[in-house]
Amino acid sequence: MKIIHLSDLHLATPGLALFGSQPDERLDALVDSILREHADADFCLLTGDLADTGSATAYARLAETLARLPMPSYLLPGNHDDRAALCQQFPAIGRDQAGFVQAAIETPLGRFLLLDTLKSGFPSGEYCATRRAWLVRQLAESGSRPIWLAMHHPPLAVGIPSMDQYALHDPAAFWAILEPHRERIRHLFIGHLHRPLGGSWHGIPFSCVRSPNHQVAFDMVTADEVPGNQEAPGYAVVLIEKDSVVVHQHEFLYRGERFWL
Repeated sequence: MKIIHLSDLHLATPGLALFGSQPDERLDALVDSILREHADADFCLLTGDLADTGSATAYARLAETLARLPMPSYLLPGNHDDRAALCQQFPAIGRDQAGFVQAAIETPLGRFLLLDTLKSGFPSGEYCATRRAWLVRQLAESGSRPIWLAMHHPPLAVGIPSMDQYALHDPAAFWAILEPHRERIRHLFIGHLHRPLGGSWHGIPFSCVRSPNHQVAFDMVTADEVPGNQEAPGYAVVLIEKDSVVVHQHEFLYRGERFWL
C-alpha cells in the first residue's frame, strides 16, 4: 500500500503570499507532483492546518485542487482550521456522533483512525473525554487488526521548544487508551511541526512532514516565539507492507541537476 502524507497547507486567499510564498500555488505544484510521480497511491492523508485562518474560500480552493487527484483524500483539522467551515465545504468528511472530525478507514493492512485534536481558539491540541471515548470504541471494535493513527498535534515533545509548548495537552490520558493496544499500533502520522522528522513514542513509530508553504526552523533553543524559514517544501510518500513501513520525505520543488552515482 502506498499513501501520500501532507500537512500544514495554510491555504489563504488565492493569489496572496504567506511568509514569502503562495500556498495555493504550492499546493498546485504538490498535486502536479503526485499526479506525475505517485498517481498509484491508495489515498492521501492530510493532517491539519489546511487553511491558515479557517476561511471558506480556502476550503473551497482545497476541494477544487484535491478533485484533481485520482485517489481519495482524508482530512483532519489543525489549530488553524475552523471545524464547521471545513465540514460545510466537505460534507462527506468523517465525523463522530459528537461532531468531531474523526473517522475509521478500513484498508487491507489494518484500520486507520483519524483523530481530531483541535481546541478552537488555542494553538495547542486537546483530546477530550468525548473524543477519547470514541477512540476506545474504535480500538475495541477493531479486534486484533493492525492500527494506524493520524492526528495534527504531536503527543510528545520533539526538542523544538517553540513548538513543544503547543503539543497535545494531557498526553498521559491519551496514552492510557493506547497502551493496551500498543503491540498492534503500527505507526502514528502527525502534522503541526512543519519539520521532516520521525522517531518513536512509547515504542510507537511516528513521522511528520514539511509544510508545502513554510517551515518551522530547526531551532532547539528559542522558546518564546516560533522561528520560521523557507526551507524546501515537501510531502511524504509512505510505503506499507505487512512487515515494514518506509517513509520517504519528498522535496517536490527540487529542480536541480540529476547525475549518475
